[in-house]
Amino acid sequence: MSDYQKVIRGRESLKKLPALMEKLGIRRPMIVGMEPLTGTILKKNPALLSSPVFSAFHPNPDLSDTEAGAVVFRREGCDGLISIGGGSSIDTAKAIKARMNAGSEDDIIHSRLSFTQPCPHIAVPGTAGTGSEATQIAVVYVNGSKVSLNHPELRPDGVVLDASLLDSLPLYHKKSCALDALAQGIESYWSRGSNDDSKVHAYLAVIGVLDNLKAYLEGDPHAAEEMLDASFQSGKAIQITRTTAAHAMSYMLTKRLGLAHGHACMLTLPTLWEMMQEHEEMQDTLKDLSAKMRLGDMRMAPKLLKGILYDLEMAIPPVPGDEMLEELASSVNTERLNNHPVVMTKDEIREAYRRSMTPLCENERQACLDIWRYYGRG
Repeated sequence: MSDYQKVIRGRESLKKLPALMEKLGIRRPMIVGMEPLTGTILKKNPALLSSPVFSAFHPNPDLSDTEAGAVVFRREGCDGLISIGGGSSIDTAKAIKARMNAGSEDDIIHSRLSFTQPCPHIAVPGTAGTGSEATQIAVVYVNGSKVSLNHPELRPDGVVLDASLLDSLPLYHKKSCALDALAQGIESYWSRGSNDDSKVHAYLAVIGVLDNLKAYLEGDPHAAEEMLDASFQSGKAIQITRTTAAHAMSYMLTKRLGLAHGHACMLTLPTLWEMMQEHEEMQDTLKDLSAKMRLGDMRMAPKLLKGILYDLEMAIPPVPGDEMLEELASSVNTERLNNHPVVMTKDEIREAYRRSMTPLCENERQACLDIWRYYGRG
């Protein structure tokens, strides 16, 4: 597969979908997504009205869902996929593609894929956050456990970035997705796997979110375009580096405390930054990242991030009891921790959870809010 993705940008660019389909040789696609977005894609592209629509998947995609998707794809004589929506829709389409190119379910789980059946995939993100449209990873669940499918051929061949799809998103969803993109940019920048190329994408993601978040949440259409591109850049960054501890620590927060994914990632990220400041080998990286964020001191960055959480009124859960802290610490995926720039013990992970949910005193909270509210005015 070529490293190059065909990308269409701009408001109402969804109407240009047929031209992208033609470039990729798709004549009869299966559309993967949920209402109302599947209705939107059909309304803007009447030629697709005869295309089958697959919506029988969970918000956290289960691998078993993909068997039904593959059955529909083959029965309807499809030759490509169009996914529209958040990471769940895009990851489901990737997993359907994996199923059609694997000998068994075990082969899917371990990404032993042959790709004897061509299946070009166009991803149309309906949120500005996951960056899944830029990556070769698909997150699915098998018997309740999270599994990451990982193969270069799973990265979508085409992408449509149409910010008009963001207009009707619920406010909390907009906030959480933006925090996900910001976390991915920051984590990619300091990841052990970072390189010159990934740092460019990570920088564009971080600055794209910080510079446009306020206007985006106020409904500015240009800011929405910038946020959608920032999310795409965050996906391109983690496609190279993968994520680190904040993402690894987020999944059980979502499962047990009900926090949306981006909210859960940003909850621990400021604390992880503070803990890394104590490591001499991290000084240069954190100073460099702080400078890229236009902050004069690396100690300002975690305060800025906390200020965003408070300003957006993202709830800080109360500190859990010892039993819950133990469960949280035990849940962390050690593979993702391998990308984290410093080694973390289980005790340090537990402490990071505890500190992240410990309320600030009023003066500290106000200082964090002030840093964010005055950010970018200079």
